[in-house]
Amino acid sequence: MKRLPFLLIILLIYSCSKSSNDDSSADITDPRMASSAITNIYATGKVSEQTAEQAKKTIFGKWNLGSSSNSSKTAREVTDCTFNSIEFTEYDYNLNINAPGMTETGGIAIIYGNFELVEEEEKVTKIILKTFTEGSEQNIAEVTNIEVIETNGQLDISFKFDFIVNLESIGIPCNDNMDKDYSADKEPAVEGTLTADTNSNHYKIVGTWNLSDYSDTFGGTFGNYFEDCSDELLDLNADGVINEQDEITGGFDLDLDYDCIPTDAAKLVISTFGTYIYLGLADENLVEVVMGNWEWGNEEQTVFNVTGGPGDALNSSATINNITDTQLSFTFLNINYDDDDGPRDETYIFAKSN
Repeated sequence: MKRLPFLLIILLIYSCSKSSNDDSSADITDPRMASSAITNIYATGKVSEQTAEQAKKTIFGKWNLGSSSNSSKTAREVTDCTFNSIEFTEYDYNLNINAPGMTETGGIAIIYGNFELVEEEEKVTKIILKTFTEGSEQNIAEVTNIEVIETNGQLDISFKFDFIVNLESIGIPCNDNMDKDYSADKEPAVEGTLTADTNSNHYKIVGTWNLSDYSDTFGGTFGNYFEDCSDELLDLNADGVINEQDEITGGFDLDLDYDCIPTDAAKLVISTFGTYIYLGLADENLVEVVMGNWEWGNEEQTVFNVTGGPGDALNSSATINNITDTQLSFTFLNINYDDDDGPRDETYIFAKSN
């Protein structure tokens, strides 16, 4: 199938004094958010002392858990893995994992899904992370002992993370070495967050969108946007990513490149912390996840820049044609693919989901 040109394909498998333990800002309107309609990005406190509504504000954000490393492996192997980041939006989460054994994705794995805040006596005891496997939603991890503090303007989170499934069972070649206590800094929000009133393009663009139309200057339409994926498998084979049949792990049916499941619908998730996630679906089942970074390209918020790929080697800019509370249309100009057809302009139209 065609892809947004800037997207990197990633396997499914984003106060001046230290707050006290009993202090929570989840219900307090922070003066720094006075001009913004976005969820408070400065909420703090112990999640175990908060309601689900409060806790969603506290965990809201992208948390930097470590750095990635390059891998020289030539075949998929089960290895020790590390977290790069975890991000919570109002509705979902994503995990960015440094997985050296995933040679077909440059050593990066992304897990995406919904989360559940479990309460006892109206206080949150844990967060359950879910993802989509074999056509259904599955609980895969629990997060507990969560606390967010602010020191000299920097927000930090601490928590205990436990996978409740074997990662190999969901297609990620990682050992069971990631269940431990973590601490992480909060990534800055995209410029425009603090001034995003309900009329701003920033406020409107953040959320989940369903692809509703597509066209390009080569005659492409929404009707032929979702193409057969068999060519991708041939490309992987030609590139030496797939060398032997036994290297194609059949235990995870959400790997589009290996299992060649053609998509028939797509979603785009855009967060205020500079993450975009493109989701490919087949019969409402999630079969592909694509992830990268975005930021505004001008003060008028009519152009946005996107990056992806190892070292952010892929980049492009899109011009917004129209944006409302319910619809988003943008165009990429002079996009080149690895073919002989030459550059093209591509226009995407999305309808707001949430």
